[in-house]
Amino acid sequence: MKHYYCLFFSLGILLWGCQKKEVNTEEDKKSIDSVSYYYEKAKANDSIPHKISFLNKGLEKIQQESDTLLPILLDYKIYYHNRLKEYDSSLVFADSLKRVANFQKDTNWIALSFYRKAVINRYLDNQETVFKNAFESRKRYLQLRDSTKAARRSLEMAIAQSRMQDYTGSQESATEALRYLNEEKDTQYLCSAYNIIAIAYRNQGFYKDAIKEYQNALHYAQDLEDSLTYHNNIGLVYQAQKNYKKADSVFKEILSKVSEQDYKARARYLDNLAFNKWLQDAEKNISVELLKALQWRKEHGDKTGIKASYAHLSQYYENRDKEKAIDYAEKWLKTGEATNTLLAQTAALKRLIKLNAGETGETNYVSEYIRLSDSLNKVSLQAKNTFAKIKFDEERKQQQISGLETSSALQALENQEIKTRNYILFFFVILIIGFTVFITYYNRQKHKKEKIKEIYNTETRISKVIHDELANDVYNVMSSIEAIAPTETMDKLEQIYSRTRNISRENRDITTGPGYSNHLMTSLSSICPDNTRLIVSGEKNITWTKIKAEKKLVIYRVLQEIMVNMKKHSNARFVALIFNEEGKHLKIDYSDNGEGSSMQAIKTGNGLQNVENRIFSINGKLTFETEKGKGLKITILVPL
Repeated sequence: MKHYYCLFFSLGILLWGCQKKEVNTEEDKKSIDSVSYYYEKAKANDSIPHKISFLNKGLEKIQQESDTLLPILLDYKIYYHNRLKEYDSSLVFADSLKRVANFQKDTNWIALSFYRKAVINRYLDNQETVFKNAFESRKRYLQLRDSTKAARRSLEMAIAQSRMQDYTGSQESATEALRYLNEEKDTQYLCSAYNIIAIAYRNQGFYKDAIKEYQNALHYAQDLEDSLTYHNNIGLVYQAQKNYKKADSVFKEILSKVSEQDYKARARYLDNLAFNKWLQDAEKNISVELLKALQWRKEHGDKTGIKASYAHLSQYYENRDKEKAIDYAEKWLKTGEATNTLLAQTAALKRLIKLNAGETGETNYVSEYIRLSDSLNKVSLQAKNTFAKIKFDEERKQQQISGLETSSALQALENQEIKTRNYILFFFVILIIGFTVFITYYNRQKHKKEKIKEIYNTETRISKVIHDELANDVYNVMSSIEAIAPTETMDKLEQIYSRTRNISRENRDITTGPGYSNHLMTSLSSICPDNTRLIVSGEKNITWTKIKAEKKLVIYRVLQEIMVNMKKHSNARFVALIFNEEGKHLKIDYSDNGEGSSMQAIKTGNGLQNVENRIFSINGKLTFETEKGKGLKITILVPL
């Protein structure tokens, strides 16, 4: 009996052990087949395809969009597809990340999803889309009050603008980024920001300012590669200034410091040094150095560097071996076409036109150069307009989309019904209304032009009378009583005489032809007091020839009255005038650091009231911003 008890006890222990093992196996199987398991496996694996495979399995296990691991897995997917240059897949998962982030109402993930899309489009060289997504990401980080990440997105906006040759816009975005970047934590971004500003200055011809900003970038450079790059850029600026000795010194120094294994950098610095020597002495033989740099660039697939080598070789051989010069220029052109670089293509065509002057093939190069130049100008102008529109309108766009879609659908249905019933009647009514509006508008515009010219002629005629009659009479009186009149009386007469001369000078004939800009700047400078500094920017970028004469007259008089008002009342030390073309408008921003005024005084004052009336006469817009002790800001918009 005792043996039976032992047998039953042993069987019980055995069954309990089997049951426990079965339970543990189920639990292990469950943990192995979970989202977090595949996530950890993806992180631990070294192979990118295997990482993606594990991430896919983890995504398959997620059952709800509220799962907090879902955006993490999607973000990893975007990163690894970028590593494999599978950008189409990256974009798909970036859109998924944005959708999930919106579902979870997580602003941080929304901001990151826009940033990921900006990075992908940077790889694809879609700079307009880069700007748009970086802008949206920056907007979300500002909502989160994360000024550092917002600043970094501003910097990415600046880089996109710079690559699209919107140098003014890139400078503005980079400067905004500098306000929020941390000098200790964001040294790499600070380098980039100063570099972007330097590039803008360099491309606009402000070489001294460019060198200063490159030196600022050098101050924050953390590694030798970046430091040598900024030194190289400084050398190129010296070269553009024709200060070849300084450029030579810079190129020699960086060539001595670059790593022996960094052939791309060595090629760049060797090429620049050799070409700079040739610019100093056109008889110098630099073919060995130029060809060595080209060889290195070809061996390491440096397409940008190859284009630079071809450009230098073509220029070098121009007066030595014309056939070689043409050959290298054609290779330059083909490389530009292969990389879809419009700037390189137009520069190569320009050189080919020069080298083939008088030859039969010149015409083909000229026509292609004109076509590409037009394309390049259109791209540049479109970029500036697009960036401006995105920056000022994009914030409102999303709020309007849902309402517009509903409104558009209802309007389309209503329009279709009206079109079906009354198409002919509607057509004639619109035609008559349009014709009436056109005639009315034409007559009003004609009347406005005539009125502006009449005012100008009246002011000029009065000015002439003041100068020829009143000023001369005052002068004659002064001459006749000079011997007997007290000094105080003579001083007062002298002041009256000067004032009449100033009135005459301010209202003299205005040149509206080719010399208008210079005439305007001279007039404004003459009004500015000696102790006030006038800073003018952008006037040379304005296409004055496309602005009508009557609008030029109004702009001239308005700016003149503003400056006279400043001189009389402001006591300003600094005055700034910034001219800019925004879309179909000429924008003029005036600001000073004078005493300012109240808005009530602005509205009731005669001087600025006249300014407002003149601007309204050409369908322009005018806004004032002022406070006591805070100066005056005026924004003028004139339709082009």
